[in-house]
Amino acid sequence: MARLLILFVIIHLILPQFKCIISPPNEILKISAEIFNSWRDVKKEFTDSMKHPMGLPHFNCSYSIQEPATSVHQLHPSQIDVVAALGDSVSVAQAAKSSSIFDIFEEYPGISFVTGDDVTLNEQATLINMFRQFSPRVKGGSSDRIRKFYDFNLAVPGSFSHELPEQAKELVKILKRKLGSRSEDSWKFVNIFIGHNDLCNVCKNETLYGPETFGKSIRSALTIIHSSIPNVFVNIMPPINVQIHSQAHEVSPFCELSHKQTCSCIFELDKEEYLKIKEKFNDQLKEIVKEFNENSATSNSFTVVISPAMDLKSIPLLGGQPNVALLALDCFHLSPIAHDIAAKQIWKGLFEPVQKKTVTSELSVGMDRFVCPPIECPYLRTDQNSEGCEPPKNFRILPIIPGNTSVGLSMPPFIILGFFLFGTALILLFVRASIRRPSSEFSDERHYLLLPMRRADLNDNIF
Repeated sequence: MARLLILFVIIHLILPQFKCIISPPNEILKISAEIFNSWRDVKKEFTDSMKHPMGLPHFNCSYSIQEPATSVHQLHPSQIDVVAALGDSVSVAQAAKSSSIFDIFEEYPGISFVTGDDVTLNEQATLINMFRQFSPRVKGGSSDRIRKFYDFNLAVPGSFSHELPEQAKELVKILKRKLGSRSEDSWKFVNIFIGHNDLCNVCKNETLYGPETFGKSIRSALTIIHSSIPNVFVNIMPPINVQIHSQAHEVSPFCELSHKQTCSCIFELDKEEYLKIKEKFNDQLKEIVKEFNENSATSNSFTVVISPAMDLKSIPLLGGQPNVALLALDCFHLSPIAHDIAAKQIWKGLFEPVQKKTVTSELSVGMDRFVCPPIECPYLRTDQNSEGCEPPKNFRILPIIPGNTSVGLSMPPFIILGFFLFGTALILLFVRASIRRPSSEFSDERHYLLLPMRRADLNDNIF
């Protein structure tokens, strides 16, 4: 049934292009397959040529044992007990690992940039795996294979911003049910990323999908979280400017056909109109976050911070063309590489002052750096602790392995060092034994094993 539905979608994508042509269905499907296969090949070429170090194989930040946090403004990563996500299909990594037309509607929360728990930090960066380096018992991880008991990724594919308050209510219920009395003392990191579907439909109904409704929904959701969830750091991301997806049309006609179905408003509004609408969304977010932080200025258990890491102005380039390696196979959602970049950029932003947070750019998309919590200011930045705290300066550089965009070194550094030292010791022992005179302390058996074989020994063993 699912395959028939997908075939119908494919036909629906192609038919508008052939209104004046009477063609049998098999010809239409053949054209559809050619367009999709061509796009898949192009995307693979971009992915293969993008030298991006996946994961953080050398994430070895040192830190001292922290006492239980008494304030959200002095919250160290080691004190985070729960990671949760609210939002839409981007947060559950829809289509991220898709390899064919039949799985582009699948969700892959196990590699979500927020709660992905099917990958190790060596393979791909996710926020929960970075927090786990400091807080080993952190809860909230997601998997593709099974819904974990402590999976707190409540994002729902297809959600509009006006549905966000319901997600917040659901989070309140689930935290109370699954954490019980521990919920009162545990510290939660809640990531909110929504508004993409609003921007894709704003031209159809500005009342329902416009910036005013977006603002009201964010305010309502934050009110629920503030009043019902104790000890919470809310990290809220402005929606991606979906209009930039149109830049992929020059790379593949499939992207244009796909976007006509998934985000038709990018065709009906010109770039300037879209930028104005997107700016209104951002202004609503800034106004509401400022309002909440001012009203909770004396609170030590709640804060909300805007994370602009993925608020791109355009798709970064690769070889002078929009880098579609950052897009999933549906040409709309994020690829595993983009989820990796998002997690690293958001993590970096957590230690940047709230007014100086950086955005992923054409220059920083080849993310080969990571930061440790600065020694002088090791807390997640809020509007109250940002003053006097400069952005982190101690960047660690990751090696880029030519031709490999999947993983870096798969073994931890101490294991590699151990093998090196062990091998060196064996070589030295071998050399030493071969050049010194036999000692009576060695048995004949050990002497034979340590000395290299002589030619006579080889001849003796021929028959």
